[in-house]
Amino acid sequence: MRAVRVGICAAVAVLAAVLLAEGGLPELALPIGPAGAAMRLALDPLAASFLLLAPSIASAPVALAAIAVTLSAANGFTMAIGLLMLGGIASRRPAVVAVICLILALALAGSVSDFAPIRAAPPDGWRAAAVLLLTLTGAAAVAMFSPAMALYAVLRLLFDLCGAGQPLWWGVPLVMAGAVIAAVAASRAALSDTLRDAASQAALHQFGLAVSSLGLALIARAADLPSVASHALDALWLAAVCHVLCRSLLLRGADAIASGAGTQRLDRLGGVVHRMPATAGACLTGLFTVAVLPPGLGFAAFWLAFQSLLAVARVGGFGLGILIAVATVVTGLSVGLVALAALRVAATALLGRPRTPRAAAADEAPAPVRRLLLGLAALTALLGVAPGLALLPAFGWARVAAAVSPLGLRIGFDAPGYASVFVAALVAVAWIGLSRLLRHMPAARREPAWSGGFTAPPAWMPFGDPATQYGPTSFVAPLHRVVAVLLPAAEAARQRLIRRRDVLLRAIAALVAT
Repeated sequence: MRAVRVGICAAVAVLAAVLLAEGGLPELALPIGPAGAAMRLALDPLAASFLLLAPSIASAPVALAAIAVTLSAANGFTMAIGLLMLGGIASRRPAVVAVICLILALALAGSVSDFAPIRAAPPDGWRAAAVLLLTLTGAAAVAMFSPAMALYAVLRLLFDLCGAGQPLWWGVPLVMAGAVIAAVAASRAALSDTLRDAASQAALHQFGLAVSSLGLALIARAADLPSVASHALDALWLAAVCHVLCRSLLLRGADAIASGAGTQRLDRLGGVVHRMPATAGACLTGLFTVAVLPPGLGFAAFWLAFQSLLAVARVGGFGLGILIAVATVVTGLSVGLVALAALRVAATALLGRPRTPRAAAADEAPAPVRRLLLGLAALTALLGVAPGLALLPAFGWARVAAAVSPLGLRIGFDAPGYASVFVAALVAVAWIGLSRLLRHMPAARREPAWSGGFTAPPAWMPFGDPATQYGPTSFVAPLHRVVAVLLPAAEAARQRLIRRRDVLLRAIAALVAT
C-alpha cells in the first residue's frame, strides 16, 4: 500500500512538471452537474504549480484526487465539488461553509458556471467589497482543513479572476491577517507541549507570511507597481513551498519520533539524535528552515516579503503607511518567536540528554520512513541554498521580477541582493574551521555535565537527572508571563469574533434559503 501511494505521488509530481513545461491543459467540459453549470476542467500555470505541491499536501489517493479537481476547476461548480471532496476527508462543516461563501462570491462577481465572464467584467463598488468579504470568509473555512488550498482559492478569486482594477484597500485585510496568523502561530509553537503541535504551528508561520505577501501583491498592483507585485508573488510562492515541505517533513518526523521514543511530550524527550540520527537530522533541517535563518527557504521568502513591505509602505496615504508599519513590526516579532520555538524544540527534544529511559532507548524509524524524511530534508536544504530553483514553477503566473541566479536573489540590478550560496559557503567554512579547531585543541579535563546547582546524578541514572536540565518551560517562562496578562483580553476578542461569525453564517444561510 505504501508503494502504491509513493507511485501515485510521484506520478502526480511528474505530471505537474510536464504540464508546467507545456503551459497547462486546454479547457475540457464534462457532462456532469446541473444544466448550465456542468463540470469544466482546465489547468493553467497557476494550478499546475500548486499541483506540483500536491504530493506534499496529501498522500492518500482520494485526497490527491480532490486537490486535483479543486486546482483544475474552470468554474465555481467544479471548485465546489473539489472542496467538498477534500473537506469530507478532514472536516465537513468548514467545507460546507467554504463552498457556500465561495459560490456566493463567484455569483456576485459575475458567474458560477464559467470564469471567463468574471475576467471580462470584474466586480466593482459594493459587489467588489462583498466578493472580498465572502472570499476571505470561505478561505478561512478552507484553511481549517487545507491551508495551501485556502491560499490557492484566494489567489484564484481575488488576484486572477477579479483583475487589476480593484481598489488599494483590497490587500489591507490580507496583510494584517497574515501578520496576525504568523504571530499567533509562532507564539503557539513556542508554547506547545507536544512535538507535533510545535511542528505544525511553526510551519503555519510561513502560511501567514504567504497571506501577507498576497495582500502586498494586491496593493502593489492597485498602485501600478508591477515589479513590487511580482516580488510579493515570489515571496508568496516561496513561503507556500516552505510551508508545504516543512509541514510534511516535521509532522512525519514528529510521528516517527513518537513511535520510536514512545511519546511526543517535549518534557519527556531529549537526546533523540543519539538514537535516531537520521530522523532527528531531518527534523533539524526542517526546524532550521522554519526558523527563518539564512541560508534557508524560509529566510528567502521573508527577505522578499520584507522588501515588498518596504516598497508598499511608500504608496497610499498616512493611514496605509501606519497599517503597513504595524504589519512590519508584527511580522518581525513573529520571526523572533518562531526562531525561539524552533530552538526550543531542537534543544529540548532532539539534542541534549534523554529525560526518560524510554527516550534513551528510542528506536530509529524504519528504512522507508527514513528515506522519505531524508529526501524531504535534502529537497528543503537544496531549495534554501538555491531559492531560484523554487521560483521556477512561478514563472508562468507570477511574472517573476527578482533577478534569479544560482547564487541567490536580487530585487533589481541596482539594489543589494541575498546571496544564499555565499551565506551557505560561509556557514560551511565556519563549521569546518570550528570542528578542526576543537579537534586540535589540547586534551581537556573531563567533568560531569553542568547540573544547574544540583549534585551529580547517581550511577544508576546513566542518562542524568531530568530535574537538572533546562526543560521546554524554561525557554519560554517570560512568554508565559506575557500570555497570562494578554490571554483574558484575547479570549474576549475571540468570543466576539465567534459571535459575529455565527451571525454572518446565519445571514448567509437565510440568503441561500430565500
